[in-house]
Amino acid sequence: MLSLDATLFFRVLVFPGFLFVLTLIFFCDWIERKVEARMENRIGPLYTGPSGILQPVADFIKLLSKEDLAPSNIRSTVFKVAPLLSFSVLAFAWLFIPVDGSNAILDSGFEGDLIFVMTLMTIANFFLFLSGWASKNAYSGISAARVLTQFLGYDIPLFVLALTPTFMASSISISKIASSQLVPFALLAPWAFGLFIITLQAELEKDPFDVPLSEAEVVGGYEVEYAGRRLAFLKLSKDIQIVLGAAITVELFLGGPYGPVLFGAPAVWYTLWFILKTVAIIVIGEYITCVFSRLRIDQVLDANWSILLPLSAVSLLAAVGIRIWLIPW
Repeated sequence: MLSLDATLFFRVLVFPGFLFVLTLIFFCDWIERKVEARMENRIGPLYTGPSGILQPVADFIKLLSKEDLAPSNIRSTVFKVAPLLSFSVLAFAWLFIPVDGSNAILDSGFEGDLIFVMTLMTIANFFLFLSGWASKNAYSGISAARVLTQFLGYDIPLFVLALTPTFMASSISISKIASSQLVPFALLAPWAFGLFIITLQAELEKDPFDVPLSEAEVVGGYEVEYAGRRLAFLKLSKDIQIVLGAAITVELFLGGPYGPVLFGAPAVWYTLWFILKTVAIIVIGEYITCVFSRLRIDQVLDANWSILLPLSAVSLLAAVGIRIWLIPW
C-alpha cells in the first residue's frame, strides 16, 4: 500500500504530473518565441541558457520577485484567487491526459474523461473572465466580456468537433480514442482535424482570435491590473491552457502517445512521441498566429456562428459515415 501511495505521489507531482507539465510549458513557450522570431526575421531568446531556452523560466522567476500591486477599488477576493484557481483547474485537467500510455491518477482513465477535461478547460476560462471582471477597470471589463462571449460561443463547435474521433473510436475515453488509432484520425478525417485546430485557436484566444487581449484596443485585456506573482500565474494559466489544448488535439487526432517502439521500455517511447506530436501542434498554432492578422470582434462571432458551427455539424455527420462504412466494428 505504501508503494502504491509513493507511485501515485510521484506521478501526480513529478511525472507525468506537475513538474513534467511545468517543464513542457516552459519548453513550448520557448518554441513559440523562436517560431515567432523566425517568422518576423528576428533571433528570439538567445542569452539565458543554450539558445535562450531558459528565458521563459527567467521571466517567470522575475515576475514572482516583482512587487505585488493591486488597485484599491477591486473586488479583492476574486481578484486574488482567480489566477490561481484557473491554473489549478488546468493543472488538475492535465492529470487525465495519458502521456506515457496512462494518465497520472487513473491508469486507463474512465469513460467520459474527454468531456470532463474539456469542461475543466471551460471552467478555467470562466476564472479568466472573473479576473477581468474583478479588476473594475474599463479595459479589463471589455476584455472580460469578450472572453465570456468568445469561449461560450466557441465551446459549442469545439465540443462537436471533439465528437468526430469519439464516433470513430466508439468511446469518449481519451485513452481508448488514442489507442484505437491504427491510422491517425487526422488522416481519416483531415477536415475535422483542421477545423479543430482553428476552433482551438479561438478557444485559446490566440491570433487571429485574440480580441480579448488586443493591445491596440484594450491595452492587454483582463490582465492589465495584475502585477507580480498574480500576473505570473495568470500568464502560466494561459500557457498551460495552450499546451493542454495541443495535448487534447494529439490524443484525439494523432494517436496520442502511441507510436513505434524501437527498443527498451514502451513508456519512454510513448513519452517521446507525445512530446514531439504536442510540439508539432504548438508550431502549427504559432504559424497560424503569425500568418493571420487579428479579426474584429464582430468577425470573430460571425466566424463561429456562420462558419465553424455549421461545418462542425457536417464534420460530425461525416464521422458517423466513416464509422459505419470504413472502420470495422
